[in-house]
Amino acid sequence: MTQETNYFHAWCVIAAIGVLFFLTNIDYTAVNLTLVPISEEIGGDLIDLQWLISSYVLVWAAFVIPAGRLADIYGKRNTLVLGLIGFMAGSCLTGFGDSLPALIGGRILQGVGAAVFSAPAWACIFTFAPPKKQGLAMGIVTSFAGFGLAAGPTLGGFMIEEWSWRGIFYINVPLSLLVIGILLRFAPKDVIAKNVQKLDLKGTALLASGLCSFVYGLSQIETLGLTDSVVLSFLGAGGLLMTLYWQQDKKQTVRMIPPYLFCNKPYMAATFGEFFMAMNFSMIIVLMALYLQNTLGYSSYETGLIFVAMTITMGLLSLIGGKMIDIWDIKAPMIFAGLAILLANILMVFLKTDSSLTYVCTCLFFAGIGLGTYFPACNTAMMRPIPSEDLNVASGLYTMLMMLGNTFSVILSTTLVVFFGKHDLLAHTQTLNLSASQHQDLVNIISQVEHSAAQLKDFPVDQVPQLLTWVNEAFVHGLSLNMVIGTGFALCTTGLAVWGIKGKSVAV
Repeated sequence: MTQETNYFHAWCVIAAIGVLFFLTNIDYTAVNLTLVPISEEIGGDLIDLQWLISSYVLVWAAFVIPAGRLADIYGKRNTLVLGLIGFMAGSCLTGFGDSLPALIGGRILQGVGAAVFSAPAWACIFTFAPPKKQGLAMGIVTSFAGFGLAAGPTLGGFMIEEWSWRGIFYINVPLSLLVIGILLRFAPKDVIAKNVQKLDLKGTALLASGLCSFVYGLSQIETLGLTDSVVLSFLGAGGLLMTLYWQQDKKQTVRMIPPYLFCNKPYMAATFGEFFMAMNFSMIIVLMALYLQNTLGYSSYETGLIFVAMTITMGLLSLIGGKMIDIWDIKAPMIFAGLAILLANILMVFLKTDSSLTYVCTCLFFAGIGLGTYFPACNTAMMRPIPSEDLNVASGLYTMLMMLGNTFSVILSTTLVVFFGKHDLLAHTQTLNLSASQHQDLVNIISQVEHSAAQLKDFPVDQVPQLLTWVNEAFVHGLSLNMVIGTGFALCTTGLAVWGIKGKSVAV
């Protein structure tokens, strides 16, 4: 096989992995739109329906590290195909399901499939890309992911309106088959070493159940509160199970997570930099969506279109950011990206209840510049100092921390916006003779998707306009203080790049 043929095959595989991330991001953003039509057709309240989202994230976070070890044992291509088959099976079960348990079961299977293919997918990009084009390869894949985020709400809304919510899950099947076909045709066959240590099933069970319990406990903080016995029980059980996993893993000849990773300065800088960037990304997505709908009064569809200012910029800048890596290496783009997201956070601190659409889009535009430049650079920085035999596991740990950052950020941002907003609101309403229950009603409104006069039906009619104004001001006050915290995340991201990234690292 000629060098040109190998080059062509490598880019075909990289493009297929880009399609894979495009697919998963469409699925991630569009599924949120299915909750209402599913409730109308199948039934279930909001708490039950939220499991369609949370179960997917829970099992993905829980199984992504064992899945990386699975790829070490059975090969990247084989594991990618296995994960895609599981993802397709889960998509079919969800699409065909006629009961809520069937739908949730399908989403769990989708999450397992996504966990199995995500770690080797990142490793394949770095392995197959020509050394001088690794930044460009990361940029291409990240641009697919950004365009998937942009297309998800629009495509999902169109499919629900013109066909059915089930179409959002059915579309996964042909796209997954396309990726599988390209992998089988162009990806080199896996060379599986003999006498490789088998997967530690006991350790896998302890780690997966511990992570699942811990992430579930985190996800319930927003609803039940940090001091609730259920939350504390799941967090404690998760910590205990992961401790037992650590003791079990120390007995193994080949550790599931190689201990040297925690002493690898460039890898740790990239991994925790990604954690803080994921925190910022989720904070912006959640709070700006609430701000656009709550305070500025845009519809869900209009909000999705406004977010294109960020997601399209992410997609386009990922290509440029990838090229920047090949020209200037990874440190400079990561610092530039951290400063761009810092600027976006600072601009969002000064949002008001009547900010113009131009100002909002400017905030999102700079956020897109930062995110689009950072992600391909950080992905490359994470992989460069890792030996090829540990790329799958290293990618799994990196992905898990990114997902924990996303999960924790949603909890933190929504909790703090209510906490800060509550104090601002109480300061405004001190002159009114309101009962404790009325104060609580006002606080609850801050975190709602919509602020309307109908939510204030228990208040005197003449007070409603002023109360709505104060509620919106309180929400924006909470959002602004959250974005101050976001500037801290951006500084951490930038500082980690300055501290730990030292140009073109070599494998240890």
